[in-house]
Amino acid sequence: MTIKVEYTIIINSNTFKQIKHYSKKVMVMKALNIALKDFEVSIKTKRFQIIIALFALLSLGMVYYSKRLGVSQELYKTPFQMLFLSSFSNSFNYIITLLAIILGSTLINSEIEKGTLRVLASKPLYRDQILLGKFLGGAMILTVALTLFYLLTLASSLLLGIPITAEDLEKLVITFPFSLFYGLVFLNLGLLISTFIKKPKNALILGVFLFMFFSFILPIIAGIIGFAVAGLPPIPNIPENTTDLTEEQLQEFFIKDPAYQEWLTKLTQTSEKVLMISPNYHYQEILRILFGAKPQISEIVSAFVYNQNVVEDRPLKESLSLIWQNITTLIVMFLLSFILTYTKFMKMSLR
Repeated sequence: MTIKVEYTIIINSNTFKQIKHYSKKVMVMKALNIALKDFEVSIKTKRFQIIIALFALLSLGMVYYSKRLGVSQELYKTPFQMLFLSSFSNSFNYIITLLAIILGSTLINSEIEKGTLRVLASKPLYRDQILLGKFLGGAMILTVALTLFYLLTLASSLLLGIPITAEDLEKLVITFPFSLFYGLVFLNLGLLISTFIKKPKNALILGVFLFMFFSFILPIIAGIIGFAVAGLPPIPNIPENTTDLTEEQLQEFFIKDPAYQEWLTKLTQTSEKVLMISPNYHYQEILRILFGAKPQISEIVSAFVYNQNVVEDRPLKESLSLIWQNITTLIVMFLLSFILTYTKFMKMSLR
């Protein structure tokens, strides 16, 4: 005689929420464990040491040369504004881009090549936990490198006698999360490359190419398109008695001409429309606005012409309102590449 016993388990809504919350917490903890292990291994590698050394050299170099060149009092109000609004900031932009995309482009495929990812996947872990852990591990490396850069920039400025105002310090603190998020955009792009290209060397080559494309090739293309749309610069009406003018005076004649300023504004605005597909452009705009640069290109052109400040006093809330589109675009780029990476990683072979 067989007795069949049936059990009925009743889970109310609160219990279900608690189970769901616990499962999410476990998932995050496992991902964090992977991230911490990756970070622990990475900080012992030469690659991490090179990253730290590059950020340290960049920080010291930027501050040293800004001290040597001095601050243009007519254009900028503080040394830090000149540091982050002049060509010095391009180096900072480039190094974040290059290091983030190189770091991300070998996070997955190098583990597959070594066979360690297959071993990791054999454990009671979901693939999304592995992917999240790898991403967080790379994010930790970027956070440490950027933190070191910001701290060294402050320390070397104080050592070299460059004054740091409370406003400068506030702007540095505000720009840090944007710098980190910008690095994460390219880390994500590198992860996408790492899931599609199995050979780490080939992935590195593509990563370097994308760095070159966004940093150098696309701006050249944008400039060519800008010239095609704006045409050749207009020739101003030059007075007859200009034989004694120097080259600098003649150049000033061109720059101060209203028609030339209008042409230059059109050229720049057209180029910027092309550059909007680049994360570099949006990050540069975020830095520029947060450090107080005038928002309109025509205002900047006019300021350069008449030796006026290219910066202005502006509350933080107003600055953030001017860059919300740039921030939104970076978020969209981040999410798009992450979704593509996630989709590919869930289906790819780990052998």
